[in-house]
Amino acid sequence: MRLDDEILRAVKHQAASDTQTRKTAEEIDSISKVVKEAAKNITYDFSKSKSIVLNQDGKKRFIKQFPDIYSAESVLCQYIKQILDRTFKVKYPNRNKSIRMLFNVLTAVKQMSDFTIFKFDFKDYFNSVSTVYVFNKFLKTELTDRFEIALIENFATNTKFAYAGFSTSNVIAEIIAKRFDDALKQAFSAKGVLFFERYIDDGIIVFNENIEKLECETILQQSLESVFFDDAVLALPKCKTRLNPSKFCYISKRTLRNIPISVDYLGYEFWFSQNGETLVKYGITNAKRDKYNKRIDDLISCYLDSNHSDYNNLELLRHRLAAFTSRTVYRNKRFRSDVWKVKGFISNYGELRYLLNTSLIENDTGIFLKNMVHDSFRRAGISPPYFIVGSKDKAGYSLFENMIRNKTLLLVDHIGYDHHTLIKLCGKIGINGTDRNGVKRGYGTLVRDYLIKTKIGY
Repeated sequence: MRLDDEILRAVKHQAASDTQTRKTAEEIDSISKVVKEAAKNITYDFSKSKSIVLNQDGKKRFIKQFPDIYSAESVLCQYIKQILDRTFKVKYPNRNKSIRMLFNVLTAVKQMSDFTIFKFDFKDYFNSVSTVYVFNKFLKTELTDRFEIALIENFATNTKFAYAGFSTSNVIAEIIAKRFDDALKQAFSAKGVLFFERYIDDGIIVFNENIEKLECETILQQSLESVFFDDAVLALPKCKTRLNPSKFCYISKRTLRNIPISVDYLGYEFWFSQNGETLVKYGITNAKRDKYNKRIDDLISCYLDSNHSDYNNLELLRHRLAAFTSRTVYRNKRFRSDVWKVKGFISNYGELRYLLNTSLIENDTGIFLKNMVHDSFRRAGISPPYFIVGSKDKAGYSLFENMIRNKTLLLVDHIGYDHHTLIKLCGKIGINGTDRNGVKRGYGTLVRDYLIKTKIGY
């Protein structure tokens, strides 16, 4: 029965994302049975979600969650995501692939006789998308199973919006955003679109001809209204989706001068100028540089705070800085498959590594990459520790040098750290290699604990 299989899969997903406890196969089966009964008897209550305000990198973020990830509501939320993913064949954008394509396009753009670049952004996107609206306009006509239709309608009615924090947020927001993409492409079809990409709430369009800024903004707004504000959909609440005018960015070759102007996309910043030919320099936005500076500052703060459990633990700080300035590769089990994970600053901004030591790197970005770790100790008012001294100009704890080398922390058995060496690595920061019964802990468990303790995240 599909219900049984999908709920079991949803519970396993919750267990895989649980960083606090490990569930046995028997516990997973038991939870699945409880959720199945709740689903069949409609004893769940999707209105029981809790509102949470998170402070991330100095910004407040409003989310909603079901407090217990193994509750019927939380598991059924994941179940709904699985159903919608399969029914609508949702393909989520890949950040690194999008950036790689954009870099290639910009290489060609420099040679063009005319071009226009327009960047747009949705404001508070997830929290603005009405799940009730999406259900009535897009979902119910595509779903065929009456149980699933009733379940998703119940969910939509009780949650109202695709709030960040719900398992369903991405899929519901992506289903309607894909319709927006289609409407926008159609509206611009005769305008020489060379490149169009949207990553969640961030979009960029590159034209191979001149398009006026007002025309771009008008077509964008019309496309949004046609998709998100269809008067034929009578269900309430309506979407609150809006474009963020402060994030609009427009560049036309015809208006370029010697003074550089920039457009940013997914943390990268591209500076354009004209001096007989079109010049482009590549960098990282100031906001993202500040974000990563704060992360390093927080690591050092834990080391300096006498009230913190990590106080004066220099070895732990060393591992955290080494991990931060490296590309981290590991894999974990997702159901019956191995899923490869790549994390870290070097991975996020990997396209820049091919431009280092050239004139194509924007100046502030180059200084940031070379001096970041040293500057963080200066801001903290202390001298860099022994393992940092002298590393600015050689591989070790320099983002610049480590990016050139693509320095990688490879936590994969047989091709990276072997099990014995991983146990020694973990032992250096107080992670036991054996459990309470003296049995050697599994490779995957040790990787998980190491990444959590070094604040890379799992």
